[in-house]
Amino acid sequence: MTIFLPFYVAALALLVLELRGVRIGRVWPVPRGPALVWIFLLLAAYAVHLAIVWYAATAVNTPIAWPAVAPIGVASADVRHPNLVSAALLAIGALESFALLGLYRAKPFPVLAALGAAVLIAASLAAPAFESPDAYAYVGDALLGAHAYSPPNDNFAGEFVTINRFFPSPMLPAPYGPLWLAVATIATAPFGGLFGKLLALRLLGAAAFAALLAGLRAFGVGPRALAVLALNPALAAQYVCDAHNDLLALALVVAAAAAIRRTSVVAGTGLAAAAGLVKLPFVVVALPVFASVRSRAARYACAAAAAGIASLLSWWTGGAAYAHGLAVHVPLSRGALALNLAVALTALLLLLLALAGARRWRAGVWPIAMMSSYVATWYLPYGIAYALARRRILAYLAIALPLACALVDAKFARWWTVAIVLPLVVAACAFPARGACAANGVRAA
Repeated sequence: MTIFLPFYVAALALLVLELRGVRIGRVWPVPRGPALVWIFLLLAAYAVHLAIVWYAATAVNTPIAWPAVAPIGVASADVRHPNLVSAALLAIGALESFALLGLYRAKPFPVLAALGAAVLIAASLAAPAFESPDAYAYVGDALLGAHAYSPPNDNFAGEFVTINRFFPSPMLPAPYGPLWLAVATIATAPFGGLFGKLLALRLLGAAAFAALLAGLRAFGVGPRALAVLALNPALAAQYVCDAHNDLLALALVVAAAAAIRRTSVVAGTGLAAAAGLVKLPFVVVALPVFASVRSRAARYACAAAAAGIASLLSWWTGGAAYAHGLAVHVPLSRGALALNLAVALTALLLLLLALAGARRWRAGVWPIAMMSSYVATWYLPYGIAYALARRRILAYLAIALPLACALVDAKFARWWTVAIVLPLVVAACAFPARGACAANGVRAA
């Protein structure tokens, strides 16, 4: 879609600048303060973020009585005062990134970080609105089971007809792997009503978030980087509040990296294949985790085995219908096709270089999220696997994530977002204030 062209250009521009020697992501001045102050600021900013999303679900030009339509509201692009809503979300995203940078520079207190993360997750579970309606599609896929790859023309029965308000019958074929369909079915089956099933998906997202943090800790991520991931409002909003299933695959990718580094290459290969069974493209996203395998032949063999296992099992369980489901979710805009392909090939090249052991470009995390022909905010953390082996790249991704998500959110994008704000942010990433790094006492985020 042509609306995403500025994001493709921005990601490639950052990468080109870094390849030409510009130090992307150098630290801007941030006042020093105790971790408690930054955690409180993060939680307060996140509460405001959730309130804005609720406003976008209720203050629409055509009022919706949500309890009569759906148990949990969904933010609408048809919100009143759209410029104000977009500006507020951008400001909150910038504030959250600022607070994460302050937390990264503060002395880490694991107990405080754990308590703050618990509050963040609790707020996400109780949030009154989704920003994306995808959780309703997940419930529909769980109800359909194996038929999710070839949905029937009939609407759902009873209260579940609400799903068809967001995804008219017949729904598009599920683009998710058999492991996700099984997990979603098991997680939602104990709940008879739609609200219970939606809440179950949020609980599943919270469990995946905990698994991700456990995997990062097992991999050896330091306490400061772990804190900015545990208290990251963007991760909580996308994967717990909105329950996007990508976090389950990301948690499996990180677990694979930890297993390869600490226990068993075979187990790591299996976990990477499992990530592909959640979403098949994750077998490509997971390639960098095999870089720690010392033998080059074994490294490439494990990567090929993970891809082969995921592909064969996906075909065995989903067949041609699953392949078709993946294809129909890749709209190709004729005007954007060349740039789409350029970004996708760049992302693939970066992942292959990371597999070979070269992982040094911070800006490389942004093209990786754009391997599709469109950009979604919940794709941006796909760079975690690429960033794992470099502490500063991982911290750069985590700190920038809230602002990046606010910039990329197509639902609330305005002309001035892409024409004015995006170029300013790119310039700020590439060319911070003179002496900023020295003023902060750190070399890079």
